[in-house]
Amino acid sequence: MQRDIHVELASGTYRLTSTFTLSSQDSGTNGHRIVYEAAPGAHPVVSGGSQVSGWTLDDKTHNIWKAHVGNVDTRQLWVNGELETRARSGKNPAGFTKTATGYKITDTSLDAYRNQSDMEVVSAWGWMLMRCPVQSISGDTMTIQQPCFHNANLHQGEEIQNPTWLENAKELLDTPGEWYLDKSAGDLYYMPKQGQDLATADVTIPRVQDLVDVNGTADHPVTGVSFRGITFSYSTWLAPSSSDGLIEGQAGFRIVGSDNPDFDSTRLKWVKTPGAVNVGFGHDIGFQDNTFTHLGAVGLNLNTGTQGSDITGNVFKEIAGTGIQVGGTDVIDAHPSDPRDITKDTTVDNNVVTQVADQYNGSLGIFAGYTDHTVITHNKVYDLPYSGISVGWGWGLTDQGGDSNYPGNSGVPVWNTPTTSRDNVVSDNRIYDIMKSQADGGAIYTLSANPGGVVSGNYVSDVPPPAYGAIYQDEGSRYWHTTGNAFCNVAYQWLLLNHGMDITADGNFTTQPAFSTQFNSTNDTIGHNPTVDGCEQLPASIVDNAGLQPAYQHLDPGPVVTDRTAPTAPGKASAVTDFPTVADLSWPAATDDTGVTGYAVYQDGKLASASTGTSVRIPDLTAGATYTFTVTARDAAGNESPASPPLTVTMPSGTDLALDKPVTESSYSQPNTPDLAVDGDLSTRWAQGLGLPDPSWIQVDLGAQYDVTGAITTFEKANGYKYKIEVSPDEVHWTTLDDHTGSATTAQTNYSPAAQETDGRYVRLTVTGSNSNGGSIYELQVYGTPLPPSTDHTPPAAPGQPTATPLLPSALDLTWPAATDDTGVTSYEVYQDGKRIAVTDQTQTHLRVTGLTPRTAYSFTVVARDAALNASDPSPAAAITMPADNDLALHKAVTVSSFSQPNTPDLAVDGDLSTRWAQGLGLPDPSWIQVDLGSVTSVSSVVTTFEKPSGYKYLLEYSADGTNWSTFDDHTANYTSSSADYSFLPAPVSARYLRLTVTASSWNGGSIYELQAYGGF
Repeated sequence: MQRDIHVELASGTYRLTSTFTLSSQDSGTNGHRIVYEAAPGAHPVVSGGSQVSGWTLDDKTHNIWKAHVGNVDTRQLWVNGELETRARSGKNPAGFTKTATGYKITDTSLDAYRNQSDMEVVSAWGWMLMRCPVQSISGDTMTIQQPCFHNANLHQGEEIQNPTWLENAKELLDTPGEWYLDKSAGDLYYMPKQGQDLATADVTIPRVQDLVDVNGTADHPVTGVSFRGITFSYSTWLAPSSSDGLIEGQAGFRIVGSDNPDFDSTRLKWVKTPGAVNVGFGHDIGFQDNTFTHLGAVGLNLNTGTQGSDITGNVFKEIAGTGIQVGGTDVIDAHPSDPRDITKDTTVDNNVVTQVADQYNGSLGIFAGYTDHTVITHNKVYDLPYSGISVGWGWGLTDQGGDSNYPGNSGVPVWNTPTTSRDNVVSDNRIYDIMKSQADGGAIYTLSANPGGVVSGNYVSDVPPPAYGAIYQDEGSRYWHTTGNAFCNVAYQWLLLNHGMDITADGNFTTQPAFSTQFNSTNDTIGHNPTVDGCEQLPASIVDNAGLQPAYQHLDPGPVVTDRTAPTAPGKASAVTDFPTVADLSWPAATDDTGVTGYAVYQDGKLASASTGTSVRIPDLTAGATYTFTVTARDAAGNESPASPPLTVTMPSGTDLALDKPVTESSYSQPNTPDLAVDGDLSTRWAQGLGLPDPSWIQVDLGAQYDVTGAITTFEKANGYKYKIEVSPDEVHWTTLDDHTGSATTAQTNYSPAAQETDGRYVRLTVTGSNSNGGSIYELQVYGTPLPPSTDHTPPAAPGQPTATPLLPSALDLTWPAATDDTGVTSYEVYQDGKRIAVTDQTQTHLRVTGLTPRTAYSFTVVARDAALNASDPSPAAAITMPADNDLALHKAVTVSSFSQPNTPDLAVDGDLSTRWAQGLGLPDPSWIQVDLGSVTSVSSVVTTFEKPSGYKYLLEYSADGTNWSTFDDHTANYTSSSADYSFLPAPVSARYLRLTVTASSWNGGSIYELQAYGGF
């Protein structure tokens, strides 16, 4: 070719009876293109439909009309360009009970329906809208065709449910706008809407599935072809009418066939929905300024080996399935043996995608499977039943090394190489009004690893609760950077990481602060995502830039903007720097003719924060570094002011005193060890022991005495914690730095500047309430200035030898003589077998030690300290061997108020802390358990181990005769605060019977792992 070849189409409808197919022989050559395009000013339509005429009135009473169409099949009917509804029942018809082969039904009139095998059960579940054809109806039994019904029940917990509606029976034709095709007779029935005249109406049924196929091969790709200014319409797709039905894995990809023993066996075999226009092994194929509408499957579909595609300035509207589908999900797409099989370098730019997936509601606006460098940018995506843009595939199972969350990698082979997914970008899109009928999706949804992946500059709004996250980074999502996005009117949360790994989410702006990470999400950094009060406070630089660029806004014009006047520039900001890494900025307000709605703050020219008012906090700065800040104002129309005069700020010097310092804690759960809260890494965290109740605590030894000026705490969750931070010079005498126990946090990162001088070496954070999440902290940072070293270098004298008095086989009281010091003893450290177990103040020369093992030898020493933390020599050791565990109640006879199987009364005295007695299910408090010790014996102590770690009130009594009772321990005024409760008497009593009455159980019911009784020691 010596020049580009332009094939111009005049205005008119070009009706196809078969697919228009291009092969490599139809390629452009020598760098030139072949362009199929509308002639200047023309509006050509490439149609796979045929018109229906010859209508006659069939049922005057119900105004049902009929046309003979012959031997055709269709799943769609358009009247005057409007998609009409296949005859269907009402929503959620009653009287269905699922069986192994279909349903039991109570409406036996269905038995009389004609053409039963043409009828479909349509059932919505989560992200899926399943369709299965009926086999037959006999009496009260509806049998569903196989393999559809088998495949619909493969995914445990996500099986097909009762019908959401029934579809495609003439007997269901009862509403204007509904139609039915009797394939056996070749007759089409329609009940027109008011104002429709079938004598003049344009009634169209689709006849051709693939309107255009661009089919190359790896050896002979199709190259250099463009389509411009063409409308593609009226394609069909009949696969859901087969015995396979439409059973989705996800995103419109179907489970088919009868050789599927279980769900995992299908994972690598899901079938892709075809497009009205398909490209396979096409290079440099372009689609510009086209319209894809009234289509029966996917709009535009790019298959394996398609490279360098440009999809720009098109409209995708009223399409049964996904609007734009890029790349595949087969093994050849994920792990190709030939790089020519990779789908890569695709640009999806400035398109309108709306009202797609209008029949197959689990489909998407835009989909990219296993692809390399797909850029989805500046599109307008809205009015969808499910997710907007989805990138990635495989749930981590096909990634290098597989997905450890799934035993056996869910039957998927484990590859030792990464997939082709990398460098995919979702940027500057306008996405709104999604998730209108399905659940478990988001505006932007990702799966699996994608090195170099970016989600940025998108403006997302009007996201309802069924969206689990406006941005939803699902199973195995990895290596994404989510930054600079704006979120408005998000009902649930702006971000969800569900087994998301190595993801950074920062610099996003949202009216909804909530986000969450779950299901083994690791090494993620989520920080500095400012929350604003309303949509009109979001940065105009993001909002105005998202969606169609000016040259393409004619494709879908928004509301007319009449306010073009920007606010005046704000005044020059000022800064307060209480922390070396945080600047609090404030500035004089701007003015505007209609009112300023918000401000944006720029740090060294880059958007850093936003606010409603004239102040903002800028975190994550570097101590000693210099920054320049400017501020702009915006109004409701999104007009942005000039920048304020610049402010230059040099941050004070200082370091995080807690960084890499020794940490102690109340408990922890692997792999979230306490040192991870002071490692300087916001992707790692400490978490308290799994299942343990509040409170929990973490304590840092700064290594020296400081005037602590403040602390910064970054919690795991975005909100919901109550906490207290204290500072101590000696771990005994504590001063409160910040008391946040009265109200729960509303942000992930919380700042605690000191209101007064707070001196100490130890900083302790206690989580008093965690909204059932448990204490979990990404980072605890502490700042301050060193105090002058103490001049006291004289340690106290060693304390006298302690005395150990056993109370139980597992507990003792330790007492010791006081030590002396030239300036005064301030605290004591108690050591058990050389390991420190407690610190007491100078007035407490005694300690109760629990958790010991019967018949085991222990050694205890005590060290005295003064205010300078000078430590004495250890005291002489107190050696003791704990007594044998002679539990008087073990295996003795028990009576109870009630019990529930399998938690029988004897299990409370079987010596096994993993079994328990529980009162009768649903019975109210009180409940009681009584043990007969067999004879009158001396009892001095009782240990009760409850099922729950707190929340019980109880009365413990004893009796020598079972008739006259005395109180052993009255705990009815206060709830227990630990699972094991100890009851000691000052002197032994004579008892044969012990009775414990649970007077209150916080709705849990009486439930006891073990009731143990002991005599003297």
